[in-house]
Order: sequence, then C-alpha cells, then structure tokens
Amino acid sequence: MTISTSKKTDIIASMFIPAAISMIFTSLARFLAGTIDGVITSKFLGPDAYSGVSLFAPMVNIILLFATFVSMGCQVLCSVQIGEGKKEEANAVFSFAVLSGLFVATIFVLLGLFSPAFLVRICGVKSVDNAEIYNYMMRYLSGYLVGIPALILVQVLGPFIVIDNGKKLITLSALVLFAGDICFDLINVLVFNGGVFGMGLATSLSLWLQVGVLCTHFFSGKGYFHISLAGFRVGFLPDIFKNGGLVFLRTLATILRDLLTNYLNLSLAVTTAAIAAKGIQTDLNTLMFSIGIGISNAVLPMTAMFYGADDRRGMKRLFKCFMKTSIVTAGGMGIIMFLGAPLITMLYTSESEVVSLANFGIRCMAAGLLLDTIGMVFQSYLQGIQRLKLVNFLCFAERFFIPVAIAFVMGLGFGSKGILASIAIGKVVLLIIMFVIICFYKKGLPTKIEDFMLLDDSFGVEEGAEQYGIVRTIDDAVNISEEARIFCIEHGWEKRKANHVALYVEEMSTNIVKHGKTKSKAGIYADYRLYLKNGKLYMSLRDYGEAFDPTKYYEIHKYDDATSNIGIRLVVNQVNKISYTYSFNSNCTMILME
Repeated sequence: MTISTSKKTDIIASMFIPAAISMIFTSLARFLAGTIDGVITSKFLGPDAYSGVSLFAPMVNIILLFATFVSMGCQVLCSVQIGEGKKEEANAVFSFAVLSGLFVATIFVLLGLFSPAFLVRICGVKSVDNAEIYNYMMRYLSGYLVGIPALILVQVLGPFIVIDNGKKLITLSALVLFAGDICFDLINVLVFNGGVFGMGLATSLSLWLQVGVLCTHFFSGKGYFHISLAGFRVGFLPDIFKNGGLVFLRTLATILRDLLTNYLNLSLAVTTAAIAAKGIQTDLNTLMFSIGIGISNAVLPMTAMFYGADDRRGMKRLFKCFMKTSIVTAGGMGIIMFLGAPLITMLYTSESEVVSLANFGIRCMAAGLLLDTIGMVFQSYLQGIQRLKLVNFLCFAERFFIPVAIAFVMGLGFGSKGILASIAIGKVVLLIIMFVIICFYKKGLPTKIEDFMLLDDSFGVEEGAEQYGIVRTIDDAVNISEEARIFCIEHGWEKRKANHVALYVEEMSTNIVKHGKTKSKAGIYADYRLYLKNGKLYMSLRDYGEAFDPTKYYEIHKYDDATSNIGIRLVVNQVNKISYTYSFNSNCTMILME
C-alpha cells in the first residue's frame, strides 16, 4: 500500500510545519526584543546610543552559549526517549535542562554585578578608545542584568513545550514579549527618560512576562514535564555533549565572528554611521536568523526520531518537507527584506549616511538569507543522522572561518561596505562547499533527493522487510491487516502467528478510525508501518489527533466488563511490548509482536 502525502493527509508535514512555526516564534521572540530596542533607541536616543546597544549583541550570544548547548542536547536526548516510550527518563532530562539553565544564569548575573566592565570589554569595546560607546554599553547592561535568568529560561523551556504539544502557547508568549517590549520601551523614552538603562530594563521585564506565560503550561496538568530535583543526573552529560555539540560550535563560532567583526569594523569605520549601519544589518540578520533556528529546532528532534526507527521513507518525506518549508519561508522573507530595505531603515534613522549604508547592508543580508537557512537546516539534519564530523566542520566554516576571512579581505579592500557585503558572499561560498562535499560523498553529481540526504546504504531495514500504509477508513484497516498477514507468511511466520498479527493490526488501526478525534479538516487518519528488524516484528501507528494512550486506557478499564474494549485488551495482553508517546501533537503507538 502506498502512502498518500497530500498536504491534508501527510502526518509528517502536519507534525513538522506547526512545530517549525512555533519554534520560529520562540527564536523570533528573543531576537525581536533586541530589534525593538535598536529601533526605538536609534530613533529616540540617537545613533551613538544605538551603537552602544548593538555592540552588546555578542555578550547576549555568550550568555546563551551554554544555555543553548544544554537545551539542544537535552531536547534531542528527550526526543529519543519519548520515541522509545520512556516518559520518566524524558522528564528527568527536562529537569536537568531547567536546573542547568538556572545555574548558568546565576553565574552571569554575578559577573554582571561584580565585574560588568569585564563583560563589556569582551565585546571589543574599551573605555579608553571608545569612551562614549563604552558608557552606553555599561548602562544598558545594568538594566539588562535582571532579565538574564528569563532570557535563559525562555531558551530552555520553549523547545520542550513544543515537544509537549504546547505550540499555541509559544506563539502567545512571543506576542506577549513583542507587545510588552514595545510598551515598556515607549514608556521608558516618553515618560521616565531612562536612557539606555531603561531600554535594557524594558527588555528584561518583557522577557519575564514571556516566562510567566510559558510557565502556565506546567500548571495546566496536561503535559508530563515537571521540574524535579531527583531528575538532576550527571549521567546525562555524555549524551548532552554529543547532541548539543553542533549548537555549541555554531553559537561559539557566531560569537567569535561577531567579536572579530566588531574589532574589524571599529578599526576600519571612520564614522559612527558605519558602526550604526553594521548594527542595523546585524539586528535584521539576527532577527531573520530565527527562521533558520526555528526550522532547525524542529528538524533535529524529528530527524532523530525517524533515524532511530530506521525509517528511510519517513526520512525522505521529512527531508522534502523541511527543505520546502525553508525555501518558501526564507526565500519569501528575503524578497520582502530586499524590497523593503528603505522602509526598514526609516524605522531606525533618517540620517543620510546611515540610511545609505544600512540599505546596502540589509539588501546584502536579504540576498544571503535563503542560503543561510538552508545551510543551518541541513546541518541540523546531518546531526540527526549522526554525521557529526561533517556537521562540525560545516558549522565552524559557516559561522567563523568563511565570514571572518571574507569580511577581513573585503574590509581591507572596500572598508565598511565590504564588511556589509561579506554576509551574502560568504553564503555563496558555503553553498559551493556543501555541494562539493555532497559530490565527494556520492562520488559524482547528485541526481536525486536521496543523494542530498547522505544516508548510508545500510540505513533502514532490508528491502522488502517493511510495509507502509495510511488508514482513513475501516476498509483501509481491513486491507492492511490482510497485507500484514501475507507479509508475515512471506517472511516465514506460521499461519497462526500471522493471523494474530493481522488481528492486532486491524484492532489497533480500527480503534483510531472509530474513536480518534482531531481538529483536522481531513478527519482522523493514521500512518501505518510494519517492519522486521533484527529478527523481530514491529508495528507503529501514528495519528495527528487528540491524545489517547491505549496502555493507560487499559489500566483504567481492565477490571470493567470483560466484553468491553476487547480490541485493546487483546493487544495489550498478547503482544511482547506496547509503548505510547504523544509529542508534536501526534499519537504514536509502537508494538513489538515477536
């Protein structure tokens, strides 16, 4: 049976696209706060104040370096455990992520209180050489300090809430942050005249509002994540280091790139306008960076889930889905940013020199946005399929070696305009490198989508050792049960066992069609997969509907009338193992039958 993958009935797309959108909002919320600060600071406090605030960006990345590393490492580990039906272990990983994030936040708050000059100097600004900008940065840090724990908590909690089916709450929290930051910023400049200190404090208060919204998820009683001190296990560290390595390198490389670019721009720029234009480009690039981060954050755990299941066809469907999503989202936004550059610049300033340079910088950023997103998403995919050496090389090349080298060469040749243009040229160079690497791995030019996926030939189950189907109706359930019976007989199973397997398949899939609930216009339907792995027979059923745990339902009703719920009773009592998870708003029941 062939799976239909129309937009209305593709469960992978139904899982991935909402998760990607929600995670884009999670990243967008954090970056949007900085952009709003930049626009209002430049408009009301002037380019000099804005330059000081914009040069603080590398420190924000440093603050998030370890938090992002822990968050991503724990997110992947948690996804694997959810895929295996290990709920308690998944919750322990969540607890580890939250407690570790708070520990990191405490360290940075203490540094900001007792050694703020050290944090500012790391950004490349010294009080002797850039006294005015240095003073602006110190004042902004003073207001931003109280928001550091909230900044880290948003980074840690967001992905887990999406996995735990709270994507609508993520969107709401982003809107709250956006509205809160605008209101607090305007109150600061129009009422209190708090200067850059007030701008930092406004961002902090907005971040705490977002945390408050996110925390309502854990008091709703609907999810299974909760913080527990018993969950803080050092034994998680090896897997966290392995899974979080990519984001650590990416963030570290980005920090080093921004620091060196700051130094380079400060040494080459002859006016504050050039620094301000670079700050505007960095603001917008960071804001648009949320597209790639959001899609990547959905790609990594879902890739890990399908890779762990040895599901080659599922991987192909997922690869097509996230590449199409990347092209449509980033390509469309790039066009909008390129055409709208003058309007965007007007939000910041009307000074002619800054406007001219900023328009050029924004258009260079927009030209490279699609390539930037594809590169980032492809790296997350590579990490999900355990191509760790390759992904680490690409990550550091993309985020550090290529942009710094090109910025240095073009900066020397063309000054600040060369540095602004290097952001697009670097993406073209990265694309060429990625294409050459794919050709090297495939020992020739790629001709089909599988060539770009770089999966080992050994990945997946043996040819002919699996079945796929999509179940929409009772007739579909009957048909796949018969196909399952034939499949078992063809692979050497005796007829009695084959009949049992057919019965299990029919009972579980019929149960979804009859009793499953969904808000989808396409109605309830399920992806079906039956496969042999290491001599054992597995079945998985995944539907994009409201949560229903057959194992929990059985435990509640096992003492009811023996004639009720016969299908679930039969399967739970006779199969070797049955596990259930509900993540990305999708039920997944996995059964080991022999």
